[in-house]
Amino acid sequence: MPRRSTAVVAATLMLLAGCARPGSQPAVPGASGPPSGTSAAEVHDAWTSCRTELGTATGFDPKPTEALSMPSLPAGFTPVAAVVCARAPQKRAGGGEDLVLLEKRATSVARLTQTLRLDDQPLTSDACTADLVGVVWFAMLDAGGRWVRPGVATDTCGKPRIEVRNALDQLDTTTVATTVLAEIESAEAAKSGCSQGWGEMVGISAAEQRGDKGAFDPPAAGMRLCIYTVPASEQGSVKPAGTFERGGVLTAEAWTDLRRRMLDAGPIVPCTAHAGRFALFRPTGGGGGDVYLELDGCRRLMFDGPAGSVFRQADATLTDRVSAAV
Repeated sequence: MPRRSTAVVAATLMLLAGCARPGSQPAVPGASGPPSGTSAAEVHDAWTSCRTELGTATGFDPKPTEALSMPSLPAGFTPVAAVVCARAPQKRAGGGEDLVLLEKRATSVARLTQTLRLDDQPLTSDACTADLVGVVWFAMLDAGGRWVRPGVATDTCGKPRIEVRNALDQLDTTTVATTVLAEIESAEAAKSGCSQGWGEMVGISAAEQRGDKGAFDPPAAGMRLCIYTVPASEQGSVKPAGTFERGGVLTAEAWTDLRRRMLDAGPIVPCTAHAGRFALFRPTGGGGGDVYLELDGCRRLMFDGPAGSVFRQADATLTDRVSAAV
């Protein structure tokens, strides 16, 4: 696989954005290893782990298109295994979900190795699709334990060749290590039926001057209450988000009482305070009709109805009753 020049890399990026560019010079058919004058991927002494090589930061970027411009598999390197590193959500046995870093190992790598010896195909002058296609983070190991992270050959649109993608997709892998990176959903949130995080939609809608479209008429029965805390760093941001605090399905009596008090609420009053906590009411049967309530700050109510958002002004009595409802 030829190493890509700066011009070819730029063309690849343009093609991934859906632009057509003239084709490159044809590669030499059947070439094995990097052609003369190009570099090969660096060979490292010994593989450690996905955790060591990629780290455990939740925001790390494995850059799935990075392999398109990386050096080739060295001609003298003979792989006997492959390691794939990937992030994925994983359910916990006791409820909840984590973001994990998976380390997978494959020992049947002849087909993948063959595709890593392929050349780039000449770039087409025709239009290409705009989808961003990359490959997983992977490394090849030899019998001595050394490892290489090679580049992959590209097709006529500057995307990974289908042979490489198929070989990677069809690798027979075994997970050898799992590292928890972050909690996606707590067991408490899963049990309550609430999401771990949710946007503070009252503040967002008020800032965008949306509201008072239709009637304030929440569903009469079957409501789930989820309470969220908004971190100080989120308050006042463009799209403040809350973290799950507690929640559960309301009894019919509790919701009837809260709904009656909401219907008695008057129009909102001018206010610029930011909520540190908010409540979300969602119909247990689905179908829309969410209600939001700022539990502090401006204490605004918002019904997300079929015609749009409708605001009302709550008071401390209502917010205290909601806080004590679950």
